Amino acid sequence: MKAARMNGDSSTLSDPGSERWRDIPAVAVALAPVPLAAQPTEYIRQAWAGRPYGQTAEAMVAAASDGDRLYVRVEWEDDSRPHGEFQDAAGVIFHNGSDVALATMGKDGAPVPLWYWENGRPAPLHLMSTGPGVVEKVADAVPAARALLNESRWSVVFSGPAGSNSHARLGVAVWNGSNEERAGLAAVSREWLPVELA
Repeated sequence: MKAARMNGDSSTLSDPGSERWRDIPAVAVALAPVPLAAQPTEYIRQAWAGRPYGQTAEAMVAAASDGDRLYVRVEWEDDSRPHGEFQDAAGVIFHNGSDVALATMGKDGAPVPLWYWENGRPAPLHLMSTGPGVVEKVADAVPAARALLNESRWSVVFSGPAGSNSHARLGVAVWNGSNEERAGLAAVSREWLPVELA
């Protein structure tokens, strides 16, 4: 996937409803649940055995850059069930080395950077993930994120320094809050998506 190169004022790219995104091709990315066997605790593995999670099957992903910042727009279909304790969330996962596990959002000894947005949270987070629900906050280079819910479809634009992401491989993750999904109970990209700045 090529990230569109934007000249001039790129501030409108941070708006997921901006008309500019209509001219940027999006790619359909298949998602699948993080394997139950990879969940970090026996409690989660037992509590969710036979219970469906990570059922968001697909996300539409588009990217753009002004040379300084990388913008990634993630869009997916939400369900109409009411939320309880947990909220909808999404993340962009960046490849961070040759031996990186996308399906489990990293692993011990091979962490992956994760830009994380959650509905209702005051600000997005920059995390390092070493497995399902096993994360540490990164204090610097905190990404920005803006979200829009329109007719049961979420659109979230993440943005942060382009830097080493100029030839990135990324994945996405989606948590359905109305299904009590959180931590490692997510739908994650099946394969890394190469992104090259045009």
